[in-house]
Amino acid sequence: MRAVGKPAPAWTLVPSVRRWLSPADEPRSADLIFVLAGRMYRKDYALELFRQQIAPGILFSVGRFEIRRFSQMPLPVPLDLLKIAQDVPPPQRHYFVFFKGQHVEVQHIFPGRFGTLTEITVLAHWLEEHPAVRSVLILSDASHLRRIRLCCRSLLNPGIECAYIATPDSGSPDTRGQERGSHSSVDELVEFLKVLLYWSLLRLRWASRPRGGS
Repeated sequence: MRAVGKPAPAWTLVPSVRRWLSPADEPRSADLIFVLAGRMYRKDYALELFRQQIAPGILFSVGRFEIRRFSQMPLPVPLDLLKIAQDVPPPQRHYFVFFKGQHVEVQHIFPGRFGTLTEITVLAHWLEEHPAVRSVLILSDASHLRRIRLCCRSLLNPGIECAYIATPDSGSPDTRGQERGSHSSVDELVEFLKVLLYWSLLRLRWASRPRGGS
């Protein structure tokens, strides 16, 4: 009699989920580096790429809890973002900061319920206002790239060439400890559920858009 095989334990599926969540590209020359808000090691890596002259401009999304440390980074041009933000209520503190040469632009953005969706929506508007930018390196943690790619393909002008760059895991204290340890598998499964949620939200957005007349 043929033995009935047991279903594979859930943990064996995690590597496949991890690979699916992380459709990373190799760094390449582009018009702009865009780094999403979150861990400071993302910004460190973005600055490293910028110093390699891989792109002439760099755009940071800076969340509320990053502002103080961001102001202390070796930025292309010194900037006291904490001073700029001091009159804004803390829950509303989120900024886009753009550097190109000695030029600096700071734009306040209103935080949304879904952070990545808000950031890519604002990025789409920013790119409309900067038509010379035709290619972007979009930088975040590897496991977030599937969700980011989904947002970009839905919200950005299809004429914008995007590459999705994963932040290296090694070399930064921020990447050690619990967030990269025993809870990583759970985090990746949660991220998988977020992708499904974002897919549903974006589908609803498209469905609710008014259609042009025939």
